[in-house]
Amino acid sequence: MAAWYDERREAQARAYDRLQGLLFLLRFALLFALATLFWTSGLARTLADGLRSWFPFSYAWPLICGCFAALAAFGYETLLFPLSVLADFTLERAYGRLEAEFGAWLRGFVVTMLLEIGLVAAGFTGLLTLMRLYPAWGWLAATAAYALLVPGLGEWGPSWLLPRVRPPVPANDAELERELRRVGQAAGLEIEGAAWWDFEHQEELDDVRLTGMGRRRRAVFSEQAWRRLGRREQVFLAARHMAWHRRGAALGLQALQVALAGGVFWGAARGVDWAARARGLSGATAPETFPFWMLALFGLAAVAGVIAAAAARRGELSADRFALRAAGGEEVLRACLRQRFAREPFAVDAPGWQVALLRRTPTPAQRLAQARATAEKPA
Repeated sequence: MAAWYDERREAQARAYDRLQGLLFLLRFALLFALATLFWTSGLARTLADGLRSWFPFSYAWPLICGCFAALAAFGYETLLFPLSVLADFTLERAYGRLEAEFGAWLRGFVVTMLLEIGLVAAGFTGLLTLMRLYPAWGWLAATAAYALLVPGLGEWGPSWLLPRVRPPVPANDAELERELRRVGQAAGLEIEGAAWWDFEHQEELDDVRLTGMGRRRRAVFSEQAWRRLGRREQVFLAARHMAWHRRGAALGLQALQVALAGGVFWGAARGVDWAARARGLSGATAPETFPFWMLALFGLAAVAGVIAAAAARRGELSADRFALRAAGGEEVLRACLRQRFAREPFAVDAPGWQVALLRRTPTPAQRLAQARATAEKPA
């Protein structure tokens, strides 16, 4: 099929993705099974009654909720610890993606687990507090908090805050900036220049990010993209990001995610309240409703996530189409993929279930197929 990637390393990456995907789905299914067992066994009520007896003073309800969620999350992490070792240590070591010894990994796992338990306890207590203060509109306040923390900071942080904390280095490349302005004009943006990030630990950064707000933007490249990619590849990657800001595509996806989150919170609040009252509890704000909340939130979030991921994949393919027209053809896309594969091998294609359930981006095979189809279309 093509010689742009190492078939042996690609097969290893495909096997790795498949195993990690199956383990993720297994852990997700076990979350539902354990939450159901937590309630049907009577442990949820026993734990809630015990916490009420330990904290009998007035206004102890938030403390009871937080402790209940923390203990439940600790129990879940403890029961699934063997799967965590398999997925996050054994497989990572087997496929050459982790070099740390087990002791170092275990210390990191414990720190991460404690942080996750704290977040679960704070999130559960905060959600129930909103539902208790505003029974009819608590779900809306939770949606607003989600919009602020996830899409808001997720876009605002790298685009506006990071350049102020870590000012990028100007590129001083007149030809590159001229090309970026040309492509930006086609996308309805004013590109004010190019730069690159010059600091350590850029593993989580995109190859390129459009900083600034509104129509006036600057293309800032990661250090690897700046030093290792050619000018055509740099312009192509920047064009893909410009496409997301063309005609409000990025805002549309964020609005869809917020709307889906609102549906998840609304549906979970209604479902938990009904289930709790049907089982003799006072309502959705009782601490022992934690397993109901887990079932409702994660179940609805899984459905919402599939919808949002499908929209994101469509957006990525649309961004590719714009970049293919404005900044190069299939060979440029292939060069970008070749560089990314050299840094970290990936699966060129994936089964349909993996794409639908676990991916927010189209596979490289889908992207290249679209590029070939675009090139074959008459102008």
